[in-house]
Amino acid sequence: MSGTVPRQHDEAAEHTDGAGAGAAARQRHLPMAATAALGVVLLAEVVVLCGALLSLWPILLALVAPGTDPTSTARWSPLGLGEWALTADVAMLLAVIVCSALGSFVHAATSFATYVGNRRLYASWLWWYLLRAGIGVALALLVYLLLRGGLFAGSSGAGATNPYGFSGIAGLCGLFSKQATDKLREICDTVLSAKGDGDRDRRDKLAAVPNGDQGPAGP
Repeated sequence: MSGTVPRQHDEAAEHTDGAGAGAAARQRHLPMAATAALGVVLLAEVVVLCGALLSLWPILLALVAPGTDPTSTARWSPLGLGEWALTADVAMLLAVIVCSALGSFVHAATSFATYVGNRRLYASWLWWYLLRAGIGVALALLVYLLLRGGLFAGSSGAGATNPYGFSGIAGLCGLFSKQATDKLREICDTVLSAKGDGDRDRRDKLAAVPNGDQGPAGP
């Protein structure tokens, strides 16, 4: 009899909604049809991304090769969907987008497989999986522009960059978006730091003027 109390206590500790939390949690589970559809979407995502990267990479290496004219272009047909004329800079941006989306896929697919395996995939997290790639891509583009503008300001175009390095950084931004966001915030706090409190400094000073004296005429 005494051995059942800790077990009941542990089960109750896993929920925070009271006595009916278990039934409510089961109702919030993502339906099997939606779970299967999300899994198919993730599988299709990695196939499309890998195919795009395999077709883009030889073109990118040719465009950024030493001695290549910075204004030269190359034709790229992503998965047979038309032809695009790419410059070195555009090809580099596309590589950053694809690699960051691949990193985001690794994060999303790992989380998806873990929570489906534990039968704890809730419907409230559906949009997190759908937006995960977009978040990683947007963050990787910001980091790429920051690195290109800060570390390679004196270089001559995309031909002076290392596509392997930037693509790897983009993939890590997609995989570890929270850490990358924290690092960007740290950089902004250092670069954009200001002395004093601007909002407090802009407050109306009339309250501090003695009676009978004229306060400041303008802001």
